[in-house]
Amino acid sequence: MNPIPSTPAQPSLGTVLRAHRLAAGLSIEGLAERCGISVRAISDIERDRVRRPQRRTLTVLCDVLDVPDDARRRLVEATSARPAGCEPPDPPRHFTGRSATLGALGDLARRPPGDRQQATVAVVTGPAGVGKTSLAARAATDLAPEFPDGRFFVDLRGMDDVPLPPGEALHLLLRALGVPERRIPAGLDERATAYRSVLCQRRALVVWDNAADEAQARPLLPGAGPGLVLFTSRRRLSGLDAARWLSLEPLPAGESTAMLRAIAAPDAVADPTGWAELARHCGHMPLALRVTGQRLSDEPGLSVGELNRRFTGEQARLTVIDAGAAGIHTALSLSYRRLGVDLRRTFRRLSLMPGPDFGPDPVAVVGDADVEETERRLEALVESGLVAAVPADRYGLHDLVREFAADRMTAEEPATTGPLRTTLLRWWLARTTAAGQHFEPGGPASPTEFPDRTAAAGWLDAERGNWFAALRSAAAEGLHGQVVDTVDALHWFSDSRVHLDVWPEVFRWSADSAARLGDPRTEAVHLNYLSWAQAICQREYARSVATATRALDRAVRAGDPAQQGWALLYAASGHTGLGEHAAALRHRQRAWVMLRRAADPEGLPQAMASLGSSLLALGRPTEALRVHERTRRLLRDPRHPIAAFARASTDALTCRRIGDDLAALGRWPECVAVRREAVAGLRASAMPAIEALALVELVEALRRTGATRPAPAYLARAIGLADDCDDPDLARRAGDLLAELSGAG
Repeated sequence: MNPIPSTPAQPSLGTVLRAHRLAAGLSIEGLAERCGISVRAISDIERDRVRRPQRRTLTVLCDVLDVPDDARRRLVEATSARPAGCEPPDPPRHFTGRSATLGALGDLARRPPGDRQQATVAVVTGPAGVGKTSLAARAATDLAPEFPDGRFFVDLRGMDDVPLPPGEALHLLLRALGVPERRIPAGLDERATAYRSVLCQRRALVVWDNAADEAQARPLLPGAGPGLVLFTSRRRLSGLDAARWLSLEPLPAGESTAMLRAIAAPDAVADPTGWAELARHCGHMPLALRVTGQRLSDEPGLSVGELNRRFTGEQARLTVIDAGAAGIHTALSLSYRRLGVDLRRTFRRLSLMPGPDFGPDPVAVVGDADVEETERRLEALVESGLVAAVPADRYGLHDLVREFAADRMTAEEPATTGPLRTTLLRWWLARTTAAGQHFEPGGPASPTEFPDRTAAAGWLDAERGNWFAALRSAAAEGLHGQVVDTVDALHWFSDSRVHLDVWPEVFRWSADSAARLGDPRTEAVHLNYLSWAQAICQREYARSVATATRALDRAVRAGDPAQQGWALLYAASGHTGLGEHAAALRHRQRAWVMLRRAADPEGLPQAMASLGSSLLALGRPTEALRVHERTRRLLRDPRHPIAAFARASTDALTCRRIGDDLAALGRWPECVAVRREAVAGLRASAMPAIEALALVELVEALRRTGATRPAPAYLARAIGLADDCDDPDLARRAGDLLAELSGAG
């Protein structure tokens, strides 16, 4: 066989920009001076440490380098795609020591094949600032050859007020492992099972960084397989079974001094005693050593002796410091004081950011500068060592640095802290509302910051940690009206992100806010959203029924028949999940009456279709068929006011339901005809997963009539769609059916 020629790899953004810079005869420093962009930022782009820079950064670079229009367009397109996610960060420069711990992790990674039936679990513990994340990043880089199936890194945000839920963490990892959104289960246990199933055949490294406790970590444990799973945590996580514990302590004096000198000035000559004393002042903690070394690097005129004197004086002034963190707080304080007034203000206001990482836009909201100046300040803070550069050209703070920034904010701006926090929360909620409106049936009523639904979805996905935290804070601070408005805009978006764990919390906050506003109709709306999340996202059907019952009570008080109808529909969904089909039917019959009275254009066909499904589940296919045919007539009546896409997609789904009714009645020729119609409608509505299933159902009906000539083509398409949608069970079902038909022929 002739080998298939490979497609040559496209040069990276960094490679292309470096080529243009060299062609222009510029050094990185010269380009930085012309662009007003930091040397560090340009260097990171050229080394592909930042693969998705801010659009304005790329525009300035292309302008200064006079990049031709065609090449510029390709660069913009290449950087507009979302990053893969869960990529390990680069290890910090001047990483020093930890050879014993790295060696132990290497031994675990290289264990004999006979010992690889069970994935290995390691836990790296130690105090804040000791370098646990840096060690994990170093190990992920060093051990890359041992893990050909990938290395993955998820920050569990264990020190946040609300750490990352394990279900959300599993969702992030499953997506990074290549599982499509539609194939990710809703429940935590099901996600954990899927994670173990995917991982059991892969020789991969998974780093769960910054775990809060055993409750968060336990669902993230692997099952059988050849991989390595590494947790880092300030806690020992001693409740995890069969883990290998590796404890990090401050660096030995010699390694600590070597790290400090390497960062500060590799060629500097100074009294060894002075370097050792400075390392001791830092508590031999890598975070403090890094900040202090960067301080010396930035100020060549600052001597080691002078900095030692400042350290001693600062230590004496610190009174409330966590044990073991004195060197870190002192290093932060000294670095903070050398910043200019503008940089100090920007730094301390970073403590107001609600999520774990952020771009320059929200920082500018609480600053005194535009976005471009804010970005320059953030880059300067990165160079100072106080702010971390996060992939995708974002920024973040170490937990201790965030605490320090918050302390400075409280001490230096006590009168502005509250108002600025409220301003920022309102900005996040307004931006989230604008993005969410793109998912409403008619789209946003007026232009927003987002050009289309794709851009809005990208922002909502990227900023989920921020808008989720902002909603929580806004609800706690009494911004109830804006919470309700924002969540109302998000509820259509939630249909496309059912797998996320956030919705039960989000809708609970909005329902509570609506109750505090004293508006029973609005409370009914948001209790209905919450009932949906409990049934669909959590599969807590009994709780969903109870919540829908509360929604019904509020809707009755408000005299709103539409919300009464929706509450009855959501209660029926809960009863269906519990297998209580008779109760579901009663609720859907009442819902149909209420939604018809309200003339709700979307709710009425939903009620009718679900009512028919209840009849079929109860063994009453003739009645189910009558209801579903009536639903289809309603949808095809041009006088019925419903959005075009909703009309077409609901019609296709209703045809499929009619096919089920006819199959139950044994009316196979009619079943074939309506299932053909369903397949065509689903294809036109771009619903490939359901189209694949409908194709298989069509072929099963064709077998009953004996007219199987077109069946192989239908099944071939079904297999292709199932493969595209990562549905191996359906692909196998279609393949088995194809084999049976071929054998019979």
